[in-house]
Amino acid sequence: MSLYRFPRTSLALAVLATTGSGVVQAATDAFISSSELEEIVVTASRTKQRIFDSPASLSVIDETELARATVPGLAELIRDVPGVQVTDSGQPGLGRIRIRGEESRRTAILINSQEVTDHYEVGTPLTLHPAMVERIEVMRGSGSVLYGSRALSGVVNFITRKGGTEPLQATVEGGYDSATDGYNSFASLYGNAAGFEYRLAGSKSDHDDRATPSGSMENTSYDNDSVYLYAGRGFGAQRLEYTYEKFSSSSNVYVEDEVKTSYPLTDFYIESPKRDRDKHGLFYTWDVDNSWLQSFSANAYQQQNDRHFYTYSETVWYSRDINNYSTLDTDGALAQMDFQPLGDHRLIAGVQYLNDDVDQTRHVDTVSWTPPIAATGVEVIRDKASIETWAMFLQDQWEISDRLSMTAGLRQYYVDAKLDDTDRESLNPGNLGSDDELVGALGLVWGVSDDVHLRANVAQGYVYPSLTQLATGAYAGSNFVNPDASLDPETSTNYELGLRMQSRQLTLDTTAFYTESDDYIHHLACTPEDDCPGRRDRLYQNVGKSNAHGVEMFVVYGGLPQGLEPYASLTWMKRKIEYDQFSTWHTEVPDISGRVGMKWQGSVMSVPLMWADLFLRGESSSKLEEPDTVRDTLDDKSGWVTVNLSTGVEFGSNNQYQLSMDLLNLTDKEYIASTENLYGSERSVAMKLSLNW
Repeated sequence: MSLYRFPRTSLALAVLATTGSGVVQAATDAFISSSELEEIVVTASRTKQRIFDSPASLSVIDETELARATVPGLAELIRDVPGVQVTDSGQPGLGRIRIRGEESRRTAILINSQEVTDHYEVGTPLTLHPAMVERIEVMRGSGSVLYGSRALSGVVNFITRKGGTEPLQATVEGGYDSATDGYNSFASLYGNAAGFEYRLAGSKSDHDDRATPSGSMENTSYDNDSVYLYAGRGFGAQRLEYTYEKFSSSSNVYVEDEVKTSYPLTDFYIESPKRDRDKHGLFYTWDVDNSWLQSFSANAYQQQNDRHFYTYSETVWYSRDINNYSTLDTDGALAQMDFQPLGDHRLIAGVQYLNDDVDQTRHVDTVSWTPPIAATGVEVIRDKASIETWAMFLQDQWEISDRLSMTAGLRQYYVDAKLDDTDRESLNPGNLGSDDELVGALGLVWGVSDDVHLRANVAQGYVYPSLTQLATGAYAGSNFVNPDASLDPETSTNYELGLRMQSRQLTLDTTAFYTESDDYIHHLACTPEDDCPGRRDRLYQNVGKSNAHGVEMFVVYGGLPQGLEPYASLTWMKRKIEYDQFSTWHTEVPDISGRVGMKWQGSVMSVPLMWADLFLRGESSSKLEEPDTVRDTLDDKSGWVTVNLSTGVEFGSNNQYQLSMDLLNLTDKEYIASTENLYGSERSVAMKLSLNW
């Protein structure tokens, strides 16, 4: 990566042992100098800015790191960023991201700064192949001012690959993972012909059940494939670009044995045979450069998510098959103006539009042996609902002095939600409510010296309820969770203090944060006053608030002989949730988590470029407690540490070929990560061969 540069491929231990001999040449000064904070990012401010100068908490995974990665999914690439956790919801191949302990649905997932929306409880899956991504920018802390609802805890922006430098270029990749006996393949044609840039790429992955130290995990197989198309051309000061993405996946869903037989359940099975995404994006930029306007940019996109979710549940009273088919259509557009500097002020302004339409059909087939409890028969339920959002944002970057800068922003939301049609007698089509909200953010950066910057910021977060929560509801096991049209938006305020230090040998980026969140939405058992249709139903409600505090740190030291660089990426965090009559610090967040290691890059004998990374990854124990549950503690996981080694080499006349290999969990440690349902893989090897022409 750049700010968090963790090469995921490396040499064998024997190579590390030879680094003191004369046959080894250390990496170049550019590698040793640890210039990660010089990376230029756009996500934090919607303008180009060095990480070193930004008031936000930022991490960047760059093109080199992505090229060396052997992982089949993007979530694994972000796992080691401070403050970030990966969650799988039992669905292999569809990892999601949690930031600072918040649920995934409170993190905005963007592709080329356009949001990938998802209205289901478990958040937005990362449906993009890693080889199609050029860089990843991760912003921790609220991004609601610039990126809207769902950016309460942060923003992850995937920037895809564009064209090439020659008329015709090609890349072919093949990978293998022994833990799943899985295969990954990727191919791409791209180039630049007389100023016209293009790229056509495709991928396919096929993985069996995961092997763990305690045995094979049933129902953890998955497969996916994707297609990506890019075309772009400049016309003087103007540029027009088009992207097309298609992602198709199918996966089983792992369910713990204790959940399958948790009363009144006697059996439970879930499958996601279809989780597809289809997107068209259009981008326009104009470097106006007149007396008052510097540039104008606009983009628009149309996206469709198709989902088939199958659930079989058997209770002591009945069995039930549920086939849930849904289509989420999203239309989005944004226009932004960057004004010429007005003295020491640099101003941007924009307007954004987003519309989500959900069309959902459920086939519920019930066989009951206790008719008073449930009736035998087939029920078909169809719901159509939509949310329309308009927003205006304004941000000013003010250079108060040579050493002090301030960034201030505001965003005004206008949101309307509608239930367009429903078959359920308990609901009536019509307006679900509307909301208008003003949120703001303020950040300061003080350059103590050329090598040391201090920063402070405060930012408000805002998440409008999803269509699942407002309109369509969802099944949770054998029970239905009813929607509530009167839900209030979730809100937060995030405070940060940070220190960045960069010299030739040392890079340090650390952040202390405190976040208060209110009006949390959760589902609880219905009471008689709720008037739910089913006697065992649940209901979405605004039930509580939370506060979280912690310290995130990344440090790398590049002053050791032979180019050895020790590093650490660590998070200490505590998070508390308060319900009406129940509060707990056990919120599935480990006190300490992270990664420490030693990396190296250089040449050995006639091999021009090799790299190495020997690292430990782990976290302390965690628990999960919630009110109104069958078990007092829903989850109780032990702390764990794994030992891992990565190996890699570039070869060929122009280093155009690359072999990468990860040796994972070398001690065969049995563990489950705090926010995941799946056991970690057994001692395994993942490898990838890349060929470029």
